[in-house]
Amino acid sequence: MAAIPTPLLLLTVLILAPALAAAQPRGFGGVAAPAPGYARYVVDAAETAAEDVYDYIVVGGGTAGCPLAATLAGPGGGRVLLLERGGAPAEFPPLATAGGFVRTLAMADPAPESDAPAQTFTSEDGVPNVRARVLGGGTSINAGFYSRAHPAWFRGHGEGTEAMNWDMRLVNASYEWVERELTFQPVVRGWQAAVRAGLLEANVTPWNGFTMDHVSGTKVGATTFDASGRRRSAADLLAFARPGRLRVATRAMVTRIIMNPIDPAARRGKLPQPAVAAVGVVYQDRLLQQHHALLRPGGEVILSAGALGSPQLLLLSGIGPASDLTSQGIPVSADVPDVGKHMFDNPRNSISIIPSVPIDHSLIQVVGIPSTNGTESYLEAASYIVPLAPVLRRTGPFYSPYSPLYVTVVTIMEKVPGPLSEGSLWLASSNPLESPAVRFNYLSRPEDLARCVTGMRRVAKVLESSTMDIFRSAAGSVSEGRRGSARRDFRIVGAALPVDWSTNDTALGDFCQQTVATLWHYHGGCVAGSVVDRDFRVFRVRSLRVVDGSTFRETPGTNPQATIMMMGRYMGMKMIEERHRRQVITSTDSSSNA
Repeated sequence: MAAIPTPLLLLTVLILAPALAAAQPRGFGGVAAPAPGYARYVVDAAETAAEDVYDYIVVGGGTAGCPLAATLAGPGGGRVLLLERGGAPAEFPPLATAGGFVRTLAMADPAPESDAPAQTFTSEDGVPNVRARVLGGGTSINAGFYSRAHPAWFRGHGEGTEAMNWDMRLVNASYEWVERELTFQPVVRGWQAAVRAGLLEANVTPWNGFTMDHVSGTKVGATTFDASGRRRSAADLLAFARPGRLRVATRAMVTRIIMNPIDPAARRGKLPQPAVAAVGVVYQDRLLQQHHALLRPGGEVILSAGALGSPQLLLLSGIGPASDLTSQGIPVSADVPDVGKHMFDNPRNSISIIPSVPIDHSLIQVVGIPSTNGTESYLEAASYIVPLAPVLRRTGPFYSPYSPLYVTVVTIMEKVPGPLSEGSLWLASSNPLESPAVRFNYLSRPEDLARCVTGMRRVAKVLESSTMDIFRSAAGSVSEGRRGSARRDFRIVGAALPVDWSTNDTALGDFCQQTVATLWHYHGGCVAGSVVDRDFRVFRVRSLRVVDGSTFRETPGTNPQATIMMMGRYMGMKMIEERHRRQVITSTDSSSNA
C-alpha cells in the first residue's frame, strides 16, 4: 500500500477545509421539515424568568440529559428545567442529514461565544477534538451508529471500578424505549458492503446480520437516520414529556451550582454525611443576564453536561480536590479528590483511501467485533463525498466557483476498547464558557498499544482481501499481490502502514502513536465509585447527581450513544420511583401524626 504523492495530500486538508462551508446540504424534495416534537418546550434562555422553582434541574440537554428530562417530566414526575448551552438542532440544517456530518465538523468553532453546534478543542496531547454545543448533544452531530453495550460492561466499568447495581430488566426496557423512537435498519451498499465482506474474509466471524446487540463477529448495527435520510436525535425524545411540566432553555450557560450548608442536626444516616446540599443553579443567557433556577423541597440538580462539562461545573462550584480549588481561589464546598481524574478517550487509527470507483456517502453501519468482552479493537468504516477547493481547476471552460469538484474518500478504522490509558481534566480558566484543559495520555499503557497494533493489522488484512481489489488505483505503483501476481496499489491519503506490517510490531506501534486520533468517545472525570455512588449521587453533596458518560471508566461497546441515552431513561425511571417512595413515607408519617 503506497501513500499518494505530496500534492494529493492536500485532499486531507480539504476534507476539513472551509470549502465545506460553501457546500449546500441536500434537501428533502423541497418539502419543509415539520416542526420537531420538542419545539413546544423550547424557549431562549433570555426569555426565562430571573428566578423560578423546579422539582428537577437538568444541566446539559445532550445524549443523557434529553431522555432524563423527558422521563422526569413524564408520568409520576415533576416540574423540570432542562438547560442547554447551545441552540436547537432545527436551527442548523446540515445536522439533519448524514451528508452534513463532515461539514458540521469542518465548521466547528473553538470560540466560547460562537453559536456553532460543534466546538473544537485540542487536548494537551495535541490531538484535535470536538464537543457538542446543541440540544441533543453528540446525537445531533455524530455518525448515527447505534449499538448496545457489551454484556460484561454492566458488571463493572473497567479496571478498578466498583460494580454498579444495574436492574437489567429496566436496562433493557430503557434501551427499547429509545429504540422505538430513534433507530432504523440501514441499507448496506457500496463501501459498507465491501468492508462487511472484507471483515469476514479477514476472519472477523461469524456473520451476525443486523442486530443492536453487542456480539462477536461482523454485524450491521442500527442507525439514527431514518429511511429518508433525516437524523433523529436525543432531542426528539423530549416529545414524551407531559405538557406543562417541561421547560427547555437553550443558549443557557450554567455558571455554578448554588450550594447551601446542611444543619448538622438534620444530618441522618451513615457517616460521613454531606455537609452541603445543591439548592439550584445560576445560568447566563446570550445577553449575559443572570438567572437563578431553584429547587423545591426534595428536588435535585442533575448534571448531564458530558465528560468535559460535568466535571468542569463541579470544579467551578467548589466540588473537587480541595487543594486544587484553594490554589485557584475557588471556595471549597466539598472535598471530592477524584473530580476531573480518570479521563479516557478511545484512540482511533485509520487508513483513508481515494477509491478508483465511485462510492456513495456512508457513515458507520458495519462493525467488526473480534471479541465479545471488549478486549480487542473494534473495526468500523465510513465513506465521504467532499467538495474540493476550486484551486484545483482555476482554468478551463468548465470552471465555476459555484460548482465545486467532489471527491470520495473511504476510511477503515480501528478503535481501542476501554481504554486503560487515562489522564485528567483541570480548569484552564474560571470562565465556564471556555473548555477545560484535558490530557488523555493516549496509548500510554502497553496493553492499549498492543491492541492498536493488533487492530491495525486486522485493518491491513481487510484491505488485502480480494473484495478490496476493485478500489485499487489504475494509476501509481504496482505491488506483488497474492500468489506473486502483480496488482495495483491503493491511493492512500496521509500515512501508509509500514511495508512489514504483518511482522514488525515495533513499526506498527510507531504508526499507532504517530497517527492517533479520536473517535469522540471520551468519558470519565466523574467516575462511579470515585465521584458518584451507585445511584450516581455526588459524594459529600446532597441533592446532586451526575448522569452521563463522565461516570464511565470504560466505553460501553463500539459506540456509547445507545447506552448513554438508555442511562438517561433508566435513571429518570429510578428517580421517579424514589420520588414515589418518599411521597408514600411522607403520607404515612402525616397520617400517623394526625
